[in-house]
Amino acid sequence: MGKGRPPKPTALKRMAGTDQPCRINENEMQVSQLANIPDAPMLLNDYGQREFEIVCAELHSKRMLHLVDLSLVTAYANEMGLYVEMEQKLKQVGRIDEFYNEDGALTKRQAKPEQRIANDALAKALKIACQFGLTPSARTRINAPEIVDNTFKL
Repeated sequence: MGKGRPPKPTALKRMAGTDQPCRINENEMQVSQLANIPDAPMLLNDYGQREFEIVCAELHSKRMLHLVDLSLVTAYANEMGLYVEMEQKLKQVGRIDEFYNEDGALTKRQAKPEQRIANDALAKALKIACQFGLTPSARTRINAPEIVDNTFKL
């Protein structure tokens, strides 16, 4: 028997306008909202740190930044940072490895390992991004909450 769709948090049901009494968990876990945007973890590369700051600022402005979500935001920023890092390297060294035999004849061409790393990082980042409503299609499923301040400057 299949699992079905994962349950939606009540806050998302309210934003989507589907918060019928029969669909609401009366004892849903409540998590702590963050009052301030935290500094980006040092383990992230420069692009990852910038992405962390952007996502945290966006979630914070919509009162959707919670303490328990920081690890996933960090994972998303790390994957995006890794993706950009690999794409920059591929731009320098090319995407294809070519192998030649002793006679100098081309025997095999294959994608560089960095290409696979970039593809995997982007796929992982997209999966996490959907959980936070960070993709265009994920945003269509969420009604925007009241915005306190949507300006962000770095």
